[in-house]
Amino acid sequence: MLKKKFNMKKYIIGLLAITVLFSACKKKADPIDDFKVQVEYRTGPKNLTGDITANPKDSIYLDFTITSPTDMSYVEIQRNGTRIDTFRLSNDKRSFSLKKGYQVDSSAGSYRYRVVARDSRAIFMGDGDKEFTVTVVPDFDFWSYRILAVPDTAKTNKCYFSTKDGKTYSYTEGGAVSGSIDFGYYFDISGSNRHSFYALSAPQTQLNFYDISSWTKNATLLKKMPSSVNFVTGLRSSGAINTLIRNNMTSGTSAKVTAVSTSGGNNVIGFKTVDGKYGAILVRFVKQDSPAKETVIEIDVKVQK
Repeated sequence: MLKKKFNMKKYIIGLLAITVLFSACKKKADPIDDFKVQVEYRTGPKNLTGDITANPKDSIYLDFTITSPTDMSYVEIQRNGTRIDTFRLSNDKRSFSLKKGYQVDSSAGSYRYRVVARDSRAIFMGDGDKEFTVTVVPDFDFWSYRILAVPDTAKTNKCYFSTKDGKTYSYTEGGAVSGSIDFGYYFDISGSNRHSFYALSAPQTQLNFYDISSWTKNATLLKKMPSSVNFVTGLRSSGAINTLIRNNMTSGTSAKVTAVSTSGGNNVIGFKTVDGKYGAILVRFVKQDSPAKETVIEIDVKVQK
């Protein structure tokens, strides 16, 4: 038994010695990207030479020369790591020049552009350690999680909305800024009309305790959108708002929409402001069906700048 333990001990010691020997002899691997690829970008109108901020669908240009001391077979242009263009080199495989234009995305966000070289096996050779970020800023305003309440006799509930600043106003506050108010909210007790949006130009006999005779009454136009209009995925740029909202408001508009709810087909309301801007209201949440002052509605609003 002692002999077996002794042999096992010698075996472990020997194994450790071999491991240390191989570790000491292990050669450090050369870096993979050792092709010394260089990319030079030329300046010029709309040429991409660094990180920029752009509007949706702006034009940009990649005007560059890529060089390598070893043969390149392909030059690739990528956006967010995905190939959008590939060029095969047939003559000079050490240098390639190009000016290529693109239209940036219509959706807001950050997009990375770079030019890379690949060898005959399509293995990455390098990108000159240069990558540019194009940040697309929205060309519309997005006001989220705004709360409107039923008008109350104390005149302190926030029942008016301005698409210019995304703020809600009470009757007490509204007079001073009435020229900026685009629509109001109230609970219509006639029939089944219930939750309603209206332009201040629309007569509202139910709100006779709110005297707005001296206010500016903007004639905003409103219309319920069909269920095909998706507020989240469909209205991601001013152009999309123009297509989906404006094109759906060529007829059937009104100074008031009623029977508003959170269900599809009733929860997206298109509008046109007096200064010609189109937008949409998304009804996110409704608290109780009642004209009581505690009734509130939660909305998101998108409007063209």
